[in-house]
Amino acid sequence: MRPARRPIDDPRVPGAPARCVPRLWRQPVMNARAEAPDGAPQKLLVIELAGLGDNVHLLPALWLVRRQWPGAELHVMVNANVASLFKLTPWVDRLWSYPTAPKPGVRENLRWANALRREHFDCVINTTGSDRSSLLTWATRARERIGRRPADGGPPGWRWLFTRVVETSHYLEPMYLQKWRCLKQAGFDAGASAGDSPEFHVTIDPALRRSAGIGAEDEGRYIHISPFTTADARELPREQMVTLIAGLRAHHPDFRIVLSCADTARERAKLDELLSRLREPPWKVYGGTLDMTGLAAIIQTCALNLSGDTGTLHLAMMTQTPALAWFRAHRGQKEWIPLAAQYRVLIAEGGAPDALHGIQTDALLAAAAELLQR
Repeated sequence: MRPARRPIDDPRVPGAPARCVPRLWRQPVMNARAEAPDGAPQKLLVIELAGLGDNVHLLPALWLVRRQWPGAELHVMVNANVASLFKLTPWVDRLWSYPTAPKPGVRENLRWANALRREHFDCVINTTGSDRSSLLTWATRARERIGRRPADGGPPGWRWLFTRVVETSHYLEPMYLQKWRCLKQAGFDAGASAGDSPEFHVTIDPALRRSAGIGAEDEGRYIHISPFTTADARELPREQMVTLIAGLRAHHPDFRIVLSCADTARERAKLDELLSRLREPPWKVYGGTLDMTGLAAIIQTCALNLSGDTGTLHLAMMTQTPALAWFRAHRGQKEWIPLAAQYRVLIAEGGAPDALHGIQTDALLAAAAELLQR
């Protein structure tokens, strides 16, 4: 029987870590479908030290692991700033919240390595293959350490950190499909059928919306806008955003406007400036006051989500909410564009890095109207 879910915790422990040197051996590289790790593991760890988008896109692959071994104790290790996302996955037994600001130094990472090794994981899975997460994967000393080779191939010696390496294509399809195919290729397909497709198994409590001031009667009657990203170059010019919001109000008066931003000084300042330029205040404003669960709940029942190339688009995909987004063209853009009829993404070269230029407001309004009429 699977152990009860344990709370989010920080496993930092005192003590001097022993010096470890990787042993070199030649492990299999999986290009075709392989068998899942031998035996029925009692304890598994999936490491995903990346941003919100990567962790949302991990969920279908993570569900394959849970479905493969429903009785095993499933741990997930993620960056602290996205840890609250996994409150929506009660089928994950334990969450390891890895610090991001500041990132741990060598001594602190050795403490993390020792804490992970003491768990005696049977299998550890890493679908990003970043340097730091790969070293922590190796440090667990799990008998099965499965890693997906990163797009750049990884640094010298990377492959020796894993007992099995999965080779799958990058850049050609959404990241959730890449991660899902990676684990299916590694043998995680118990109970799968010929028409099997990725599934986002999340549980969102309506009480999260009630606590944010959105009642049952409001659901489906508002448009959520996330104007900002982590970089000016991926955001619409401020005046264009003002015009876009005014156009949405004029063309769709039955829908109220909700604005949100991340809990950073930069985004809060930009939100204050945007609000000062609007002729009418939005119905709701969440200036960094929502965690990932609250934000997902707000997005789940909006009529339409608008954003740049940022985390709220991925939450809209997770909740199957219609979404309109604007992207600056880049090599990996296909990895972050959802594949379904209820999504539209407008892409431009972008011009100067002070903002995202080249996407017409009329085109955005037309796409929004099309999605709202579905």
